[in-house]
Amino acid sequence: MKKIEYNELHVSSAGDRQVELDSSKRDETVLPQFSKEVPIASRQSAHGDSVTVENSWKESRSDRIRAREITFRKSEPLPDIHMINARDGVDTVSVRHAGSTYIFRKTTSEIARAIFNAYSHVQSGLENVVGWLRTMLGSAYIISKPEHSSWSFDRRLARHDNLNYVDPDCLDESQKKNLCDMIVQNIAALHSRRLVLGGFTLNSVLLTNDGVQFTDLRGLRAARKRSFCVEEFKMVMEYLFALGLLKREDMYLAIATYNAANEEGCEEWYAEKSGKPSRDPYEIANRIEAEIEG
Repeated sequence: MKKIEYNELHVSSAGDRQVELDSSKRDETVLPQFSKEVPIASRQSAHGDSVTVENSWKESRSDRIRAREITFRKSEPLPDIHMINARDGVDTVSVRHAGSTYIFRKTTSEIARAIFNAYSHVQSGLENVVGWLRTMLGSAYIISKPEHSSWSFDRRLARHDNLNYVDPDCLDESQKKNLCDMIVQNIAALHSRRLVLGGFTLNSVLLTNDGVQFTDLRGLRAARKRSFCVEEFKMVMEYLFALGLLKREDMYLAIATYNAANEEGCEEWYAEKSGKPSRDPYEIANRIEAEIEG
């Protein structure tokens, strides 16, 4: 069995902290006690390019994450992830397994299944979704895999060798501009497919050698109207502007870039806001800029 390391992202109780402290005192060459508990039976089946493993367990009072069912891509070495030493129901867990980092985020079975199934049709600009897991206590987790060289603005998450922390306050002006440009291009590409993130912070961003990816896709959904996409774009711009990452002098160019990729949505949004149609990109961009600057 392969060694599994973990980071549990939650405010620990005193008891939990003692467990974590005790665990940290163990020699790394010793197999952690939690991983010695394994299912009494497992059944594996393949469906297209994915694999599902269903586990049966002895009755236990453990509140740790134990996999009742895990579905993953055939290319991922996940069939032997049976149990993770983190409380079942915790929001986010990062796991080091078989030389890679995997992030488990709690959601519903329906959302986890939908994101996993839809990922092959979207992919571009999004983190690598590799599977989902249902626990013995009924929780569901979507599983993603950061690239080998990635950087995160979430200090809690960046605790493994291939997922590093980057402090936004340490970025120079040129780096801030490049970051905003990449975010705008990514959000424009996402919205052109009529998809919205459902919430954005810097923790939604992974930096890779190839650019930017959006992470934590639990809010990802199809927009009923294209104008909803423009509202999300406005919120992203307002957020970046408030943080000081997006400068006022760069605002119009960002809006124009977005408008060029999503003309139909911007025109729909403008018609709803002004009560009259317009196909003039300058007029539309000015209206968006005015609302962002408020």
